[in-house]
Parts: sequence; C-alpha cells; structure tokens
Amino acid sequence: MVQLKELLGVRHCVFVMGTPGCGKSSTWKTLQKAQTKNGEKTTVEDLDPKVQKTDQLYGIVHPQTREWIDGLMSNKMRDLSSRPDTLPKWIILDGDLDANWIESMNSVMDDNKILTLASNERIKLLPHMRLIFEIKNLKFATPATVSRAGILFISDSSGYQWKSYYQAWIKKMKYSEERKKELEALFEKYIQKSFDYMKKQFRFLIPTVDIAIIVSLCKLLESIYASVPEVKNNEMLFVFCCVWCLGAGYGDKDGIQYRKSFSQWWKDTWKVVKFGTQQVFEYYLDFGEQTTFKEWKTMDAGNIIERIDTSKRISSFTVPTPDTIAMSYLMKKFFAVKHSPMLIGAAGCGKTQIAKGLLDEITTSKDAEYLQQTINFNFYTNSEML
Repeated sequence: MVQLKELLGVRHCVFVMGTPGCGKSSTWKTLQKAQTKNGEKTTVEDLDPKVQKTDQLYGIVHPQTREWIDGLMSNKMRDLSSRPDTLPKWIILDGDLDANWIESMNSVMDDNKILTLASNERIKLLPHMRLIFEIKNLKFATPATVSRAGILFISDSSGYQWKSYYQAWIKKMKYSEERKKELEALFEKYIQKSFDYMKKQFRFLIPTVDIAIIVSLCKLLESIYASVPEVKNNEMLFVFCCVWCLGAGYGDKDGIQYRKSFSQWWKDTWKVVKFGTQQVFEYYLDFGEQTTFKEWKTMDAGNIIERIDTSKRISSFTVPTPDTIAMSYLMKKFFAVKHSPMLIGAAGCGKTQIAKGLLDEITTSKDAEYLQQTINFNFYTNSEML
C-alpha cells in the first residue's frame, strides 16, 4: 500500500500486477479507505474492460444514423472529470491487457492525458484523477503500453497470503482454544510441505492458486465442524479435507495419472493418519463411535429403486456410484457455507447429472437449514465459461 501510494504520487497510470488472490484489489481498497478516513475522500469507479466489445467500452458512431453511442469508459471518465471538487478519483480497470482495448488508452496514459473518442470529443484526465490497472501479467502488452505506466508487482511466492487467510479464519471461528491451537499446528505441519512438492511434481487440470485451495480447505473444515461439533480426531478430519481440497483437482493429463500419483505420495509421506489399500480419494470419514475411514461405496445413498420413475427417460435419473456419492457429499458441504464448487471433467462424464440430482435432493429435503433454501443452478458449456 505504501508503494502504491508513492507510485500514484508520481504517475497517473499504475499497473498493479500479480496472480489471482495475491491481494491486488485489497491493496487499493485499503488505501482508498485509509485516505477517505484521513479526510481525503477517494472516489473509485471499478470496471472490467473485457466484459464488452471495444466499441462498447469507448463508444461508437452508429454507421447508419450517425448517432453517437456512448461507451462505458468514456461515460465514467467524463463523469469524474466533470465533478467540481479536486479530491482523488480513481478508475480501476480490472481485466487483462490486450491490443483490442489498451492501445486506445495510449493517449491517456502518456503526458497528453486525453481520451479522444470517435465523435471527436476529448476528455481530459485531470491532475487529481488516476488510472489503476489490475492485471496478471504484461504478456500481451506492447512496449508503448508498458513504458507509459508505473508498475507494482505483488508476489505470492512466499505464501503470506494463504497463511494470513487461514490464521484469520482460525481466529474468527468460535472453537475452543485447544482446537484452534491444534488446527494451527496441522496447517503448519501439512500445507507448506505439500505445496512445495506438488508444484514440482504434479499438474492440475486447470490453473489454480494456493489461496484458492486454502479457502476451500477452510470452508470444508468449517462445514463439517458445523454438522459434527464434537469431532474426536481433528487430524483425521484435517487429512480428509486436505486430500480433497489439495488433490481433487488432479486427473489424467499429458498421459500421466496425477491423481494416482498424488494418492501414492500422500500415503508415503504422511503416515500418521492411515488409509486403506485403495486410493485416498476412495474413502470418507465416518463419525460414529470411533472416527474411521470407510469407502464411499459403503455410504448409504438411499433406495434408488424408489426414486426411479420408469415413465421418464433414463437420462432423468442417476444410479449412484462411489464418484457421484463423493461429489454430492462434498458439494453439499460447500453449499452449507455458501462456497461455490467447480466440477471439471470431459463431456459426458456426468457433471450436469450430478448437479441436477443434487438440485432434486435439495428441493425435496427438509433435514438441514441449507437444504431448505432456494438454490438456482445455471449450467454453462465449456465455451461459455471460457
């Protein structure tokens, strides 16, 4: 925040760079609140330049009617520049750079500080106004763009982001001091060493970041603790959550079975909590008289015969398998704490069917408060997600 404050003092455009979850948004938001609290009210307009076409960002003259259609960026910039006060005003452009939209910003980012529109209107970036770009990298930026802005890079290689997150999570949870101390010790024991090895040896099916894994781990722990307050073996529960939150994103990639390799590595490395002969993903934690691991196929999925309506198409119902039982269990746990899961897999593997089956269960069950809530599902194809 100090570095950002100093950069904004000498540059009217700043690139705040770093991987997702490194703290880019938190940096400028905290600085904004600090300045406002100090009597220097800071106005912020936050927008994503990649959610619309370039014409919709800067405006366009209609080719037939010759009518001017204002754009998002031109509208926000004109509004801020027309305000009479000279208090700080920031425009946050939260989206990766590409030549389609950033080249039109060159005249704003250089010493001219003027946005020239297709209508021949010129909007000036006033001395108290700043442009802050939230970006992951400069892969698609031209030298002309790079040379026009100050750069603040926020690294997450030291891991202080995810360490701060789990420490804050433990602190805010209403657990006993004994449980909090044990959780802190478990995070220190398992996570850093696991991350160090995983980054060298394994590859996720989709890109992910450390803090996203830790957030999921904390949410899963929180959900299970809420449903089973008196957990007898905290380390077994922690290991179960670690296995799924750290390793569930692996699969067959580039001809290598990374999930199988992760399972074998986990068994060879962490031997205090022992699994059976199957992969670590084949087990769930049974909270009975004794906390033990049992295979997913032994979990009661209900009477499938009673649920099947033979008058409907066969695609309208799902016969439970160990994989669908595991996915449904984990998704319900995440839903309980309002955390969104992402299902990854090839076409036809059953992602939509699992989600629809879970939706049917949620809308008919009255056993838990979170299942009584109305949940709307939106299904997207891979191309729509991209």
